[in-house]
Formats: sequence, C-alpha cells, structure tokens
Amino acid sequence: MKSLFLAADGDDVGRKIEFFVVTNQMEMLSEFFCNFQSAMFWLSEKLEDEFDAKIIFNGGDNLLADLKIDGKQIEELENLRVEFSRRSKATLSFGVGINPRQAYFALKLAKASGKDRIEIFQECING
Repeated sequence: MKSLFLAADGDDVGRKIEFFVVTNQMEMLSEFFCNFQSAMFWLSEKLEDEFDAKIIFNGGDNLLADLKIDGKQIEELENLRVEFSRRSKATLSFGVGINPRQAYFALKLAKASGKDRIEIFQECING
C-alpha cells in the first residue's frame, strides 16, 4: 500500500452560489450550501475510514488528503465521488498524484477535460 495525494474541487460551485445570490434565492442558496458542506464532511470521513487518510485541508469546495491506497482502490474513489454528487447535487473533480503538486496538476487536467472525473498524474513522455 502506498501513499498518494488526492486533490478535490467542486465543479462550478462558485457559479451556483453566484446564481442564487444574483437571483435573490437565499433559501435555495442556504439549502445548496448546507447539502454541499454536509457532503464534504461525509467525504472526508469516508476517506479517513476507508483510505486511512490524513486530511490536510477541507474547506469551501476544496479538499486535499494523503491516502493509503493501492491501484484497485481508485475505483472505490470513483464510487465515493459519485455518491458525493448524489448527496450534494453537485459534482467533484479529483486529481491523484504521489505528492500534492502532482495531485493538483491532475486536478487541473480533470477540470480541463470536462470536470466530474478523476485524473491520475502521469509525466508527459514526448514533452
């Protein structure tokens, strides 16, 4: 079992919040925020329980964790990501790498590749 870092970021969360504010839908904003924060708390607990994770930070729509993981468990991360979406009514993108920098770059690739997905850092072979 090796240590890998997971960077997570909510997809379009800021835009949803802005929409509720601009359209003066404070009840919808409150409901969305409560559901999202509850789901983020749930995710951090699941990562701690299932991956012996050390949560480095969990705030707003971002999370960074150090996981104990093997290759088969990536599918389990996908299941957590899908369940998060069901709970929060919002999607997450995940980046995975051997250090926080690689996890962040993988997260950026997940966002640039359409969001709502997991990307694992890989070095470019041909530059």
